[in-house]
Amino acid sequence: MPNLPGVALAVIAAVTFGCGGGGGGGGGAKSTTQLSNSTATPKGPTSSSALFTINVDSFGPITAKTPANLTALRDLLGKDGYEVKPVNNSGVEFHVFLRDELLFYVIPNDDGTLFNVHVVSGKVDIAQHPQWKIGAAFAGDEVLTHCECWGEHPVCFKKGENVAVAFKRACDGLDDERMRKVLTGVSLQRAVWSPKPFGYDDDSGSNPDHGTPSVIPNGADPCGGGNPCGGP
Repeated sequence: MPNLPGVALAVIAAVTFGCGGGGGGGGGAKSTTQLSNSTATPKGPTSSSALFTINVDSFGPITAKTPANLTALRDLLGKDGYEVKPVNNSGVEFHVFLRDELLFYVIPNDDGTLFNVHVVSGKVDIAQHPQWKIGAAFAGDEVLTHCECWGEHPVCFKKGENVAVAFKRACDGLDDERMRKVLTGVSLQRAVWSPKPFGYDDDSGSNPDHGTPSVIPNGADPCGGGNPCGGP
C-alpha cells in the first residue's frame, strides 16, 4: 500500500473532525495513514482529508476477499494506527476507531466472510458519489431507485451499485422518485458498502423490479442485529 507524502499526512493529523476528535495521545502515538484507493473520480475529486474511500469493489483496503474476523482486520488496519474492537450487538461486529472516533463497523457472515461495512464518519469518501458525506445534508435523491426499511429507518440505493445510504427518519413515504425528494437536505446518517451490488436477489443478475438486496441472506439482519439499524 503506497504511503501518502508527508505533507498530506501532516494535514490529516493536524485537523480534528467529527464527534470524537479529542487530542489525547502523547508524542509516541502512531500516525494514521490515508487508506483511500482513489483521489479523483469522473464525478470530481474526493476529499484530500479522507482516511478511506468507498469504491465499487472495495472499502479502502477491505475487499470481498478480506476475512471479517478480528485478527485479519487488526493485521490490515492496525499497522496504520487504527484500533479494531469486537462488539457483541446481537451478533459480533468489528468497530474500527481512530483514537476515540468510531469510523465504521464491519459485519461478518456466519462463515466469517464479509457481509457489509457501515460507515458513520465524514472522514470516508464515496468515489461514485463524492457529494454524499456522512453527517452532511443529502443531495442527489434522483440517483436513488429503491429504499428499504432496515430496523426502523430507511436505507436507500441505486440498483446495481455497491453503496447505500441511511437516514434517521421514518421509512414510509419513499416508494417512488417523486416521494424520495423529501430526502434532499436530510442529514446523511450512514453509508453501507456491500461486496455484492444492491437490488439483486442472487448472483445471476436477474431481479424483480422492486428488488431485495442480495446482501441480505434469508433471515439475516442487514445491520448485524440490535441498535446499528438505528445508528450507533
